[in-house]
Amino acid sequence: MNPFIQKLVDDLKAFSSELLLPGLHTTQQVSSGMGTVASTAALLKAIDFLTVLIPQLVFELQTTDTTRKTVVHYTPSPKRATFSRRASDYQQDSTKRLLPAHWVSVLSVSETDIRPLRWLMYLLNLQQTALKKVRTRTIKYIDDSLLVQQGDTTYAQNDRATLLSMRLHLDEADAKLEHARATLLRLVPLKLAPSPNLPYPYPRSSAWLRLRRFAQQLIQPEEYLPNFLHNFFHSTVEIADTPYLYQRWCGIKLLSVFESLGWIWHDDPTGALFLGGEIRLYKADVQISIWIEPRFSRRKAHLSGFICHEVTETHPDYMIVTPGPSGIDAFILDPTTTADPEIRQGKAKYLNTIESIGMASVAGIPVVRNPLRAWSAAPLHTPYCELEDSEGRTGTIPMHPLNWSPQPLAEWVKDIDGYALAWGRNVSF
Repeated sequence: MNPFIQKLVDDLKAFSSELLLPGLHTTQQVSSGMGTVASTAALLKAIDFLTVLIPQLVFELQTTDTTRKTVVHYTPSPKRATFSRRASDYQQDSTKRLLPAHWVSVLSVSETDIRPLRWLMYLLNLQQTALKKVRTRTIKYIDDSLLVQQGDTTYAQNDRATLLSMRLHLDEADAKLEHARATLLRLVPLKLAPSPNLPYPYPRSSAWLRLRRFAQQLIQPEEYLPNFLHNFFHSTVEIADTPYLYQRWCGIKLLSVFESLGWIWHDDPTGALFLGGEIRLYKADVQISIWIEPRFSRRKAHLSGFICHEVTETHPDYMIVTPGPSGIDAFILDPTTTADPEIRQGKAKYLNTIESIGMASVAGIPVVRNPLRAWSAAPLHTPYCELEDSEGRTGTIPMHPLNWSPQPLAEWVKDIDGYALAWGRNVSF
């Protein structure tokens, strides 16, 4: 993995491993030995591994002698038996020699040993508990994103289908666990209580030995699952493509700068950074919103209070909405991984293609309110921001992961901070 991508991965994983997942975006294959496994991806792979293995585990438990339940039988005959460890099984003869009166033999019984099944049920319950947490969290991310990604274009419909497919994968994982539990419960007439204790004696058939090799990864997934996937899935894992990793990386840096200026948020921002949505920031009695990947359409007003103009649809990466003199105003930040000046200057399109639903007033005449700024962020090595026009409405913030300095971004955000505070104390938002 090249150093640029590795730095993006390291910083995103430190914030939340979910930000490595493709989400709505294209993918790339990278080494899973580099800490690139997101927790949700790891959990779903673990559930697949365990539930696919269960039919073979059950079959071997029912058909292999080494997995049958055994009982200890005490017999006066030494045939096929061993010495007993109980003192009461020995007695003295006439010459006072200590001789065995009973021997011990281990006999198989036709009843299936339920101890391995109890441990297997414990592993299933662990996965189900973990899935419940992930499912609740991710479905909230999906529902929030569905609100932001509304639209009638092909792109909007594709994104909606992708989000619904993500929800379906979680539902399928839950159904797999329920089916596996039902399979185990059918084998035992009584209630099958889960047990965290490794069964002894442990079944020695191939599927059970394979399960034991990976059991620790299923019991402590946060610590062991990345290594499990590295070994099990041929050393590669699927993550978001580099431009989208960079976009999310810019997002966590943007949040960090706002936080350094005293802005706080009450809700987890991971879902919005991952799938798009709104992050509300607060400072004193002022509120602003960061809209991530909002989709603006000409036919439908967006929840942010803005609408698309001139084109059918437009889709910036970040739009910061603040109080303004005539209601609300917006600042656009649209990262790109290229240093090409033409592409960076192209971000100025948002100044004309997005406008507020509410009008401003000049000399008593209603006028359109467009975003105040539409800037790019790019992996440049310069120590300062670059202006693309004399008024500073467009420009580029240098944001290079391998040569990171927060100062240029901080200077840009300070302008928004001052603007929001100046108008936020006077205008209802």
